Amino acid sequence: MSTFNRRDFMKLAAACSALGLAGASSLMAQEKLLKVIAWGGAYGEAMRANWMDPFASQSGIASEIQLQSSSMETLAALRANKGRMDDDLWLSAISPATLAMRDGLLETIPVDKLANAAQLPANMANENFVGVWNLPYGIIYNAETTPFEIKEWTDLKDERLKGKIGAPYGANYNGLFIALLAALAGGDEKNVDPGFELAKAMKPNFSIFTTSDAEQVRLLSSGEIDVIAFAPVANYFSLRKAGPQFRFVSPKPFIPVSINNIVMLKGADVEAATRFIDFAISKDAQEGIAKELGCLPINTQAAVSPELREVVPADTQFRYMDEPAISTQLSAWNDRWQQEIQ
Repeated sequence: MSTFNRRDFMKLAAACSALGLAGASSLMAQEKLLKVIAWGGAYGEAMRANWMDPFASQSGIASEIQLQSSSMETLAALRANKGRMDDDLWLSAISPATLAMRDGLLETIPVDKLANAAQLPANMANENFVGVWNLPYGIIYNAETTPFEIKEWTDLKDERLKGKIGAPYGANYNGLFIALLAALAGGDEKNVDPGFELAKAMKPNFSIFTTSDAEQVRLLSSGEIDVIAFAPVANYFSLRKAGPQFRFVSPKPFIPVSINNIVMLKGADVEAATRFIDFAISKDAQEGIAKELGCLPINTQAAVSPELREVVPADTQFRYMDEPAISTQLSAWNDRWQQEIQ
């Protein structure tokens, strides 16, 4: 693969064409490379196996992952390097994508070119973002070292769990843990005071605050903690490879579900990026990646894997948080979490 970036590549192709080297220009035009900012680990492996490699075989368009540790950190990088990055697509949560849209960092997605958009729920494909999967969150714990069976969110207050729990830092998972605590305590995304009071009741049980999926998996698998207070189900599927002692709980009374999405960044190769998005939301691609990650497919015609149904039963009560509203308050929430909880 050439070491040129895409813009250098296209300039050289244009120069070849101007010199009459049509064959060379045609050959180079076929070597498109999409740069996709996304998470690594299980997410990256699933994307390569179910999206990138099959898409390359079908279209001749290669793609590569530009690793991110969190979508909020990526947002900061996009802001700081506005107009100087040559990435095409970004896998993100709703809150960072909303902020990026407000900052003028996104390209308009030609939704009318997405043949598979009709198979998505209403509003899951628009000019700013396209949903790619629904991610359920729950509690993960080590059944061999945890003194009782965890069933509800309020079990996290139990004094038998003192010093045994890892919880996300304030802005991790885009503030969804704070929003959950607020909802459980009678508040909502616009009134998180009850949620902070509930967090204070849980605080003696919190021993560490995590910043990433990989850290959660490492801490549980090494035995440094026994419980993760809030985790995507994908982390459980990574952990169960280490042993059968780990459990995923869809706690009562409901579990949060976030929508991860894909957006097109300013300066993207719109035609190639649109084809990639359309492939990613197709039925087969959705079933494959959802099964591998342990998430709910966004395509309504895609089947939910038996593995996911085992830990997130069909009768599980879901709650979709108001992520655009959270995005406007996340910085303040994080500061308060640092001061009062962490």
